[in-house]
Amino acid sequence: MREFARRSHDTPQKVLAECGFPQTMSGPRRLVFLASAMLLALSLLGGNARAAPVSPGEGATQDLFWIVLIPALGIGIFVSALIAYAVLKFRIRPGHTTGPANPKTHDRELEALWTVIPAIILLIVGFAAFQTLVVTDTLPQNPDVIMEINAHQWYWNFNITYVRSGTWLNTTGNFTSLNTTGAFAIKAGLVVKIILRSFDVAHSFYLIDFDLKIDVIPGHTNLYWFKPLQPGDFMIRCAEFCGLNHYTMTATLKVVS
Repeated sequence: MREFARRSHDTPQKVLAECGFPQTMSGPRRLVFLASAMLLALSLLGGNARAAPVSPGEGATQDLFWIVLIPALGIGIFVSALIAYAVLKFRIRPGHTTGPANPKTHDRELEALWTVIPAIILLIVGFAAFQTLVVTDTLPQNPDVIMEINAHQWYWNFNITYVRSGTWLNTTGNFTSLNTTGAFAIKAGLVVKIILRSFDVAHSFYLIDFDLKIDVIPGHTNLYWFKPLQPGDFMIRCAEFCGLNHYTMTATLKVVS
């Protein structure tokens, strides 16, 4: 009877342990395991969801996006789980109306850990961001095409010069230079240097699928570049409100193979 009375006050975990059954993981260990599993799942889903890049700049930007997003989600899930664990474990309930008698107020090892780990994450993200800028913002020395993009209210004008290989055949015929409005064609794989100017108000050249958005400011010339990798039609918009008919300021990039 005495043994039965003693066991009746034991927790289920203690009774199972004495009977030889393995104990389950503690709360913090379960949280670490859950956060790690969710982070791995997000990484796999992110890798599978990504499509082939349409330009080197878009590919580098997407790589940086996932490098930042996956750890951020993992940290957010882990911290949220810790908060939920603390709220549930230390809440006031029958039999638990006071806190720990000697609560731990500091831990040098833990404080050092949560200082060093974020610093390492910031270094990794900073290095990745710098590598992305090297890809996106380094102008080509020998482009295949030089394209002047002139912004007007409310249309885009493109003056295209093929620097190398003389003439090139596309859907509009043979040419070495082309001046067009509203749409233009570029062959996949060509390196295009763009020169952006505005002749009236501030605009913003936004090649949506390429993750390319450059301000076009009166009196100031901006330089950039892109290299289309896949054939298709890609929408161009003005991403800066430029007047009454701003919504009509669109164009199309036609990439041919």
